[in-house]
Amino acid sequence: MPTPPPRNDNDDVSGHDGDDEDDTPVVQQPPPVPAPQAPEPPAYTREWYVSPSGNDSANGSREKPLRTISKALTRVGPGEIIRVQKGTYAEKLIIDASAKAGTAEAPITLLGEGLPKLVPTHSGWFMAHVQRPHWRIEGFEFDVRGQRQVAVTFSGNTTGTVLAGNELHHGAFGSGISTDAGANGITIENNHIHHFARGNDDSHGVVIAPTSVDITVRGNDIHDNSGDSVQCLGPEGFSNNAPARGVLIEDNDMYDNRENAVDLKTCHDVVVRGNRMYGFGKSTSSRGEAVVVHYSARNVVIEDNDISDSSLGIAVGGNRVGAPPTNISIRRNRIHDLKTPEGSGIRIENGSDVRVLHNTVVGTDGFAFVVGHGTGGPSTNIAVRNNLFATRNAVSMGLSAPGLSMTSNLYLADAAFNTGIFVAPQSGWVGSTLAHWLSNGVELDSDESGEPLVDLDTLMPGERAVDRGMDLGLPYCGAAPDIGAVESDCPEATAAALME
Repeated sequence: MPTPPPRNDNDDVSGHDGDDEDDTPVVQQPPPVPAPQAPEPPAYTREWYVSPSGNDSANGSREKPLRTISKALTRVGPGEIIRVQKGTYAEKLIIDASAKAGTAEAPITLLGEGLPKLVPTHSGWFMAHVQRPHWRIEGFEFDVRGQRQVAVTFSGNTTGTVLAGNELHHGAFGSGISTDAGANGITIENNHIHHFARGNDDSHGVVIAPTSVDITVRGNDIHDNSGDSVQCLGPEGFSNNAPARGVLIEDNDMYDNRENAVDLKTCHDVVVRGNRMYGFGKSTSSRGEAVVVHYSARNVVIEDNDISDSSLGIAVGGNRVGAPPTNISIRRNRIHDLKTPEGSGIRIENGSDVRVLHNTVVGTDGFAFVVGHGTGGPSTNIAVRNNLFATRNAVSMGLSAPGLSMTSNLYLADAAFNTGIFVAPQSGWVGSTLAHWLSNGVELDSDESGEPLVDLDTLMPGERAVDRGMDLGLPYCGAAPDIGAVESDCPEATAAALME
């Protein structure tokens, strides 16, 4: 299903105070619902079998299986399944015009039973190339064995095609999985993607290249790659192709790569939601950001992510060709326990119409929020609302932030503020007080607290944050929104609804 573009309504940062009870969007406790029934197992019109002990002249039945997956690919049709038995298969899988297309009502399933292992042949740059719609590929180990090959690549009309429940590992090309050349409507979910590496050169877990449309990356475990877990690649430098668009990256575990968890270059209509990201440090090609949004990215929502143990949390801007990142929403993210003195929670290098709403930042040696230092251009029309910055070093503001507006944020008592030239605060650094900071007129109606959080594990807000936020048009519980990423007074059953 295509990912809808993020709404460009400025998240209603007008400052409505939520005093009108009729306008308060309280999330109600849902009524009890019956336990869901297990779905009926799919019914296949024919089942094909492949086994290392089979023969490609056989009829492909359970009793007389085929020997190669490639032979089965030429025979299977809509509504049918190929059951590949345990074993090792050294063959290149090509699902192109020589294979039939599935349909939405009758997809084609390629299923590994007992985790059969695919290993590379010695030709070409991929192990599997998928170019047909409504295929499901599930249950395989793609062991690239250090070869310069992508495990799986997608191109062309791939609407409804799914890559699920596979392990893909140990390649030495540009990525483990790639989408390119008009690939569309693909879901990459519940895979284990790891150890795609080539020293100090990039090798990413998943690359979404220009012309890709409606790509979902969900529920994967992606780690120990020499690039990013997921990179949405822009056309800059090698083509004039249309940027990728309609990308959803959600509920993944992304950690311990040489670069970033998510790197968004010039891509449009992207949602990064509900991921867990940690273990990113400085390298020769990265400052160790968990998330970076740069070049000319547009219409991006980064929400409900848990980010820790990284050099920086979320960075917008920096490298730039053409327009800066535009219409970016950063909301309800939990950023904690970062490393290195420069380790900022949220940093806006350059950008236009960026909204920083309801985030919690704690446990950073650097600043919770950095904006306007002019790297790659100004930071224009930045709105910062309802954030809980529980850090000793609060905000660093440069001289290139026209239209910056900050309201209703909560800071740690006696936090330090910096204006002008950026400094990487050391342990003895002393900045301005909140009172002095507020006197510059950039920020209104914000406060400080000696106990902004009552629980460092759950990041539950303290008393001065509960029901003290502005109504920004986002769901909340209680009399008014809480400041920060976590709503304190929601019934457990409704807490998840706040992020939907």
